[in-house]
Amino acid sequence: MSDEQQPRPDEQGTAGHYERADASKFPTSELGQRAAVEGTAAAQGWTGPGLTKAVRDHNRRAAARSKLEINPPQADVLREKVLALFAEMEEATEVRRAGHEAAHGLRQIADRYAKAESYEERDAVAQQAGGSLNLPEAGLVRRLAKALERTLPDLIVDAHVDGMNAPAIARELACTDRHAYQVIRDRPWEAHWALYRAMWSPRMDYEWRKVASGTVETTETAEDLASQILDERLDNTLAREGARVCVWRTGDVYDMDDARGIATHQPHEAEFPQIDD
Repeated sequence: MSDEQQPRPDEQGTAGHYERADASKFPTSELGQRAAVEGTAAAQGWTGPGLTKAVRDHNRRAAARSKLEINPPQADVLREKVLALFAEMEEATEVRRAGHEAAHGLRQIADRYAKAESYEERDAVAQQAGGSLNLPEAGLVRRLAKALERTLPDLIVDAHVDGMNAPAIARELACTDRHAYQVIRDRPWEAHWALYRAMWSPRMDYEWRKVASGTVETTETAEDLASQILDERLDNTLAREGARVCVWRTGDVYDMDDARGIATHQPHEAEFPQIDD
């Protein structure tokens, strides 16, 4: 080596030291290789298109070495599916958060509403709450209102069956009396009724024995209907012994204790027929 080829003192020791990596430790599976490439790309600061290009280039080289045919768009499809999955998870988390927030806020409003002692106080609570709802709370109220529109007529009818008149229903729902009257008039409900004969026991208690039953459509309350049926079917024998009519809405449990309406004719105890024990 000539003097010109000898390294100068300030250049000595600057040569890099290279060691070949152990190829047996390289990942062999596609997922492992992909993870290795993504890790390297991230270390190099590649993101977005740069990272996608690095992964695609690696897949092509791996395919060439293994003589496999890989459709390049498959990596893009997988990436889009993963991103869509993450977006779906984030959306579900946000929906749950908003739902909890709305439920908590409306529970506080419901507590104030329950403590109101007049319809005027209820209106005031609603007016105050309506102006302070946040977006999730307002969304919950609107969804409830839309769902209620489908079931409100039957709710009005069911309250009427139990004895509420149209003005009372209208005050509770903050609607007009006319609307409540119209729903009740236009939607007859099907009633199931049963007529019982009273028996008197030496044990000083009653026993009611069913003697007739049927169904009828009506717009009356269950209590009024029970009274009408009792008046129509109270013959001399029932008048002397005692009778009871129970009314349910069709589909209810037909138990006397669960009747929507009850009408009873009760004579003096001495007139009741005796039951031998």
